[in-house]
Amino acid sequence: MYNDEIIEFSGGINSYIGKLEQSKHPQGPGWYRIIDPCLVIQKEGLETKQIKNTIATIWGPQKNFRKFVDIYVPPDSIMEVKVLDKDGELYKFYQTEISRKAPNLIVLPSMGVAGKVGRPN
Repeated sequence: MYNDEIIEFSGGINSYIGKLEQSKHPQGPGWYRIIDPCLVIQKEGLETKQIKNTIATIWGPQKNFRKFVDIYVPPDSIMEVKVLDKDGELYKFYQTEISRKAPNLIVLPSMGVAGKVGRPN
């Protein structure tokens, strides 16, 4: 089910785009693992008042999180799984987002200080 497909998993508090892990989840039934997840964020445009979707990786520049998210779906919950079209813009943007190199130099404009962020070498 959904082998080698990029899906949008929505219906809970957050929506995620990524790959659905095919093996049984270690927590048991009702649990799903999304690999290389991006969080789907809905924003309203200031001028147009239209809702736009933006996606962002969850691990961030400090690599605080591992590259998966576990989701529990109760039996009576309504979830929606949509498969991204490999020729579509959202699929291309997702591929760009997960392959984007995280910055390791953060500039704090209010203080004029630059600091190195990330794991020590």
